[in-house]
Amino acid sequence: MAKLDSESFRTFEALVAQTGGTYSFDGETSVTGSRLLFEMVGEMGLDPMKTADLREGLRTLFNIEVYNMPDLTNGRFILAPNHVSDFDAIILGLLHPRIRIVAKNDWTDNEKLKDFLSAHYDLYGLDRASLQSLRGLLKDAVGYFKVGGDSRHYLVFSQGTISDFNNNSPERVSSVAEKISDKTGVPIVCMFIEQVSLYEPTRIIFDSPMTLSKKDDFREVWLRREAALQSALQPAARRPKLSYKHANNNKPGDLFFAPITKET
Repeated sequence: MAKLDSESFRTFEALVAQTGGTYSFDGETSVTGSRLLFEMVGEMGLDPMKTADLREGLRTLFNIEVYNMPDLTNGRFILAPNHVSDFDAIILGLLHPRIRIVAKNDWTDNEKLKDFLSAHYDLYGLDRASLQSLRGLLKDAVGYFKVGGDSRHYLVFSQGTISDFNNNSPERVSSVAEKISDKTGVPIVCMFIEQVSLYEPTRIIFDSPMTLSKKDDFREVWLRREAALQSALQPAARRPKLSYKHANNNKPGDLFFAPITKET
């Protein structure tokens, strides 16, 4: 696909190549990457400080295609996508003006990223290893949906961090989205996103909204729905390229993956 012929684009390509094509950045490279994104969007004749322009620029840069998106303008949903790169929240958070994203506090506490993130995104910073932070998330979500009169959405990565759900056991999936739905009555919408690509389509497909019964295990339902969404894409969905760390993290070790209880 035709791309920018610019120094910033070539530098961004090199940055992605340094990740092994995983599009997974650490604190410093994420700062560099966000700066380059702004430069490339500006080179398209768009203003990266305007959210609509940033959305259009990223759509073009990453060849984004969206399928079966529900009416986000006239509804409220808990969005539950898979998580395959550090660009997932950057892209998905622009699908509607009111999406609060649960993000790792490594990002939300990064002073060098705050100007970029606060200009375009509504974030809740989570420490997955902290019970207090997890309880704060649930309280925040309930309060968020108590506000009436407008459409708004809450986005939670049930995998917690970057991983290939095809390799995840139910114990490696969080039930936080279900807990929020139980407390608010807001339905859950599963989503599948391909790993972003500068060279191939990056496809996003939505499931139908769902409300689970008490007998349903959200973790198992989520894995089944993700597999169905992935299979629905033709040509076949690309499997993500992951770093060694992210390819070998199918370990339900922190509180984020603990079974939801009345005490949580």
